[in-house]
Amino acid sequence: MTLQATDVAPVLSDFTFSFNCLPEVPLDERFAAARAAGFTDVGISIRWLGLWLQDGHDLDEFESLLTSNGLRLTELEAVRVMQEEPDPKLELSAVLADRFRPARLQSVAPYAGTLDDAAARSGAVADQFAQWGVDVVLEPLPFTNMQTPAAAVEIITRANRPNLSMCMDVWHLYRMGLDLDHLDALWPYISTVQFNDGTIESLMPDDLLQDCLVNRMVPGQGEFALAELVRQRNIHRPDSTFSIEVISASLQQQDSFTTAQQIADGIEAVLAASR
Repeated sequence: MTLQATDVAPVLSDFTFSFNCLPEVPLDERFAAARAAGFTDVGISIRWLGLWLQDGHDLDEFESLLTSNGLRLTELEAVRVMQEEPDPKLELSAVLADRFRPARLQSVAPYAGTLDDAAARSGAVADQFAQWGVDVVLEPLPFTNMQTPAAAVEIITRANRPNLSMCMDVWHLYRMGLDLDHLDALWPYISTVQFNDGTIESLMPDDLLQDCLVNRMVPGQGEFALAELVRQRNIHRPDSTFSIEVISASLQQQDSFTTAQQIADGIEAVLAASR
């Protein structure tokens, strides 16, 4: 199940440092940069880790790198649990869930078939991962057929599993032209709030996928109402977790330690403003 934040007033250590905050740098560099910036929780790309394991590494080495940096693995991303055929990445995800007991397995659309089909398939994966106490979290994306948080809730409510919930990435909320009011009735279904910043109007409105892969900003450097988002979360869902995902072409050109520290400083500034 979802790990609870330390308090209704969250702190930096409540945020998972997601895999996509850095380019595909070596794991020792990634983990050291995250820890030096003050993070204690990290995420991993299942796709990337699978390739790393094929390259002669093993999970003992992976665990040793986590332990030596004082980190926990709390986020696995991303799989597709609503297709007709099972995602091949689910096999490794299950191995990691059994060994590390992360808070969540992130899943993205598209889904195949009807909403009921999507609910049945995501519910079956949620049942599988429940044995390890892992939440399966659906992340709505504006360039898929599960575009909005409300659309994700349609699937979650039909599936009706206690460990099936939503990862609400504020970037995608704004890219759908929505604001925080859209979430008023949806907070019971949001177990993870994913953070980043950006412009209100998309810089690449004709290619929202590419936009989300290059134009995100460090919290506090853009126009999103992040302090108010934290306040709304504290009111409506104080047990939810946080994830930070800043995918930025400019940040990926610089030193990993610098990027991680800038992201941490941005989070701290937003949290201070939210209080």
